[in-house]
Amino acid sequence: MKDYLAYLIQWVEQQRQDYNALGYVVGISGGIDSAVVSHLLMRTGAPVQGLLLPSATTSTQDVEDAKLVAESAKCPLLTLPITPLYECFMDSMSPLFNQNAQHQAVIKGNVQARLRMLALYAYAQSHQAIVVGTDNAAEWFTGYFTKFGDGGVDIAPLLALRKEQVYELARLLNVPQQILTKAPSAGLWEGQTDEQEMGVTYQEIDAFLRGEPISAQGRKQIDFWHQRSRHKRRLPASPVKPKLP
Repeated sequence: MKDYLAYLIQWVEQQRQDYNALGYVVGISGGIDSAVVSHLLMRTGAPVQGLLLPSATTSTQDVEDAKLVAESAKCPLLTLPITPLYECFMDSMSPLFNQNAQHQAVIKGNVQARLRMLALYAYAQSHQAIVVGTDNAAEWFTGYFTKFGDGGVDIAPLLALRKEQVYELARLLNVPQQILTKAPSAGLWEGQTDEQEMGVTYQEIDAFLRGEPISAQGRKQIDFWHQRSRHKRRLPASPVKPKLP
């Protein structure tokens, strides 16, 4: 993993240079993935800006954890609550929404994720930076990310790593212990956790990604999320070119 860390540092720097960018911007949520990415980026020596973009569903603990991550990584942190923007959007755009639709909390959470994407790209374009994503291999395979939200990034350095490998990298980067022990959560609603929502543990997802046998229920849930999220992992569908002059 030490060798892989050295590779990742070189890789993200090569991406920055390919983009002709001056630095990086990353959303810091207080979770393990953004903690690893912020620590990783600070190892490059290039300018890094962390953005903490809490909403009304963001817990006080997550805010404090995000600040702890930024402090431990020595990453500059700009805190900008998205609640006023979210409330304005939901109010002014209310005719767009079907109040009888299922999964209202998820719909609202996806709006918040996409507003955060807007903030990250607003900073990136204004400061000649690239937006760095925090999704990992387990999230990518199951589609546990918001399309054009936290999935809308320029580079994704953790995408080849299972969740267990993210934790291994976190320990190598000296991510604070309380970040290592907290339950992963997208913060969509109070008490929400990733594993509870997906109905399968990251341990089983990682075992599946290693090619090992897992429980029938775990495999059922992984297959469900993978098939449901196929559209998230591909470019927009387009027809063949017409055979016209």
